Amino acid sequence: MPKKKGTIALPLDKEEIIKDYRLAYQSRQASLIGRREVLSGKAKFGIFGDGKEIAQLAIARAFRKGDWRSGYYRDQTWMFMLGVMSIQEFFAQLYSHADVTYDPASAGRQMNAHFASRNLYPNGTWRAQTKMYNVASDISPTAAQMPRAVGLAYASVMYRKLQELHELKDFSNNGEEITFATIGNASTSEGLFWESVNAIGVLKAPAIVTIYDDGYGISVPNQFQMVKENIGTLLKGFERDSSAPPETIERGFDHYTVRAWDYPALVETYLSAAEIAREYHIPALIHVIDVTQPQGHSTSGSHERYKTP
Repeated sequence: MPKKKGTIALPLDKEEIIKDYRLAYQSRQASLIGRREVLSGKAKFGIFGDGKEIAQLAIARAFRKGDWRSGYYRDQTWMFMLGVMSIQEFFAQLYSHADVTYDPASAGRQMNAHFASRNLYPNGTWRAQTKMYNVASDISPTAAQMPRAVGLAYASVMYRKLQELHELKDFSNNGEEITFATIGNASTSEGLFWESVNAIGVLKAPAIVTIYDDGYGISVPNQFQMVKENIGTLLKGFERDSSAPPETIERGFDHYTVRAWDYPALVETYLSAAEIAREYHIPALIHVIDVTQPQGHSTSGSHERYKTP
């Protein structure tokens, strides 16, 4: 696997580790309080990122200004760490606050945990995307974030290849930008997912696709959701020959499997995958296993009905 020696910032300073722990704890509390607010009638519906905090800390550490996120409604810790959305703004969206000052993502027009960055100034001119954390506005249909990730990642290919685009410094730094996509294990059964993964691989587009795997698709366990019960096994066929030089035209993904609670391994995995994708436009598939979902799928159901103690 190609890697420039000495550029992965590990081990982390203890102050950084403590800061990450505090944010993960705060995010978990936001999930717990958010569920309580819905079930006590103060909000209509809630869906949260509990159980995925540690993986998202690692993603945020690899995510740079200029990069793009095309994810879904479990990514709150990642957004908190980048400062794209504060915890206060998170709750404003939960309560459908219709003022863009309080909910800058959608001014209360989308359901909670739908994140977005504002790419225009109030006068309609573009903000410099290379100087901000770019978040494509979330949409609710499962796997619908994947085709958009193809386009965002392919834009980096075009910015690098086409000389006439090199002067657009507010939009790209020579195609070094990565698109980070996230999806749940059950949503990978959608045709959109497979079409998009194939397209990213064929185009050699710099995308890092994270699959959070908690073993369920709402109330349906993996054994009834996918062949072999393991999306990582199914995706091994997309893996490139890791012994091939990165500058070759061989198409395919770097493939990683990492446990959702393994903080050091997660940080190293995402930093390494991002470094390779950024320089060589080699995409990555990261299967995050052993994910928990302590409160169940959403406030509309109880996982005690279908999970054993």
